[in-house]
Amino acid sequence: MRKQILICCLLLLILPAPGFSQNNSSARNFQAVDNFARTVKYESSLEALTNKLTAPYTDTTDKLRAIFIWIADNIEYDYKLFNSGSEEWNHFNCRGTKAACDVARNEWENNLLLHVLDNKKAVCNGYAKLFKRMCGIAGIQNDVVGGYVRKAPFQIGLTLSVTHAWNVVRLGGINYYFDVTWAAGSCKRDEETDKLSEFVKHYNDFYWQTPKSKFIRNHFPKEDKWALETGHNKEDFFNAPYFYPSELTQNIESNTPDSGVIKAGIGDTIHFTFVFKRPIRNLLVNTNNYENVEISLINKAGWANNVYQFDYIVKENSLYYIEILFDFKKAVRYKVIH
Repeated sequence: MRKQILICCLLLLILPAPGFSQNNSSARNFQAVDNFARTVKYESSLEALTNKLTAPYTDTTDKLRAIFIWIADNIEYDYKLFNSGSEEWNHFNCRGTKAACDVARNEWENNLLLHVLDNKKAVCNGYAKLFKRMCGIAGIQNDVVGGYVRKAPFQIGLTLSVTHAWNVVRLGGINYYFDVTWAAGSCKRDEETDKLSEFVKHYNDFYWQTPKSKFIRNHFPKEDKWALETGHNKEDFFNAPYFYPSELTQNIESNTPDSGVIKAGIGDTIHFTFVFKRPIRNLLVNTNNYENVEISLINKAGWANNVYQFDYIVKENSLYYIEILFDFKKAVRYKVIH
């Protein structure tokens, strides 16, 4: 029975090396904070845990980092709960008065967090709410955001459902995005039964303090409050190119075509442009038909300014995707329709 690695809450990831954030503009090295956070143990009090994690630091970002790393290092994805389809710890429902529902919601959330901490397992909602609560204890404003996610290249152009939750923290007047679920590791998925199994802890720094422009490549919020901030609508998100989530694609500043769905027939020329923050030595293109296909490089002198342009001529009607690789690593995929 063939299996593939699937990121928890359903996203296949290329995992970068842990411990160093490429998302923060200052590119700070958090190794000392990370090492400390991984030594702290939960005993019986979430407040005591949070205070112990954050007490050594005066800087808000260091406090955030300690909380984020602790959760990613200590909480496993609850694939059994995911497989069961149970909503017990995923959604709160109440039909009473607002006052009564507020009390019930608070009790439900407290029980959820106790369940997560006692079992050291959660699905995305548990990860996000634990991060929010710990940030609140540390005096850091934090919001849980629910929405759509893109888990694999085949989803380009598909209408998706709301299936995930993440966090937004405002620092220095800028909103930063955190997905501790996807930072924590991955699960295996059986392609025949669509069930998850065997959580594999593997920290992924891609989802620590991610800038909005990069985060919305595979996350899009449901609520208008957050959606308007992106400058896009959900249809743009559904139809965008698929960016493989990795430190590599964090360096893509802009790209054309903007849409991930390209209509083209035999003989048509598709023009691609990528602005990349660092030099690329090898630019390769694969399709569903062939690897390392012929392309026409344009303005190679522009490579000195990290602007990479090339043309691809469509040669067969069986073409349905074009995948761009930078230095032999998958970066972006486009869908082709005829």
